[in-house]
Amino acid sequence: MMDKNKIEKSVDASLLGGERRLDDFVEIIQQLAQQGRVTLRVRGSSMLPWVRPDDVAVIRRAGIDDVRCGDVVLFQRESRLFVHRLVEKHSTPRETQFLAKGDAHPGPDGMVDRELVLGRVVHIHRGDKRIDLDSPRQLVLGLIVSQLSRKSAYWYPIARAIALFMQSTWRLISPFGDSENASE
Repeated sequence: MMDKNKIEKSVDASLLGGERRLDDFVEIIQQLAQQGRVTLRVRGSSMLPWVRPDDVAVIRRAGIDDVRCGDVVLFQRESRLFVHRLVEKHSTPRETQFLAKGDAHPGPDGMVDRELVLGRVVHIHRGDKRIDLDSPRQLVLGLIVSQLSRKSAYWYPIARAIALFMQSTWRLISPFGDSENASE
């Protein structure tokens, strides 16, 4: 297990924030090129429920030949960075492209080609928990999510409503279920 202070140090060194400013974009690209990896705190909700706001993503430098459907990748569009899932592969003998999509978005981001792929998310740190996206279980789940994500415009609004309902219900009943606080 990784030391939480070590995570925070590497995160601070990566210039974190929600929307990436042009300065952040350049520094993130440089760190990835020089060190082969970068650590970023997730701010957006485009990858819910798989990747959550405040998760810490460890991204290793990778090219288009190193990724596959189901992988969560860092790619660029103009001077913006995105961490989204590859959901569909289009390949010819001369060129490989992937369709990228945020799991929570109703539609895809468009095609990502060789020049746009910068790296692949290999770990996610959520609190004290480390999720290894290269484990066999996570690879299979990533592939399943990539296929489900392609149709998320139909099922995601229902799933989100159910999740919000369950969270609200849990918050309402959790104080009553805590036996330690009930006796005080």
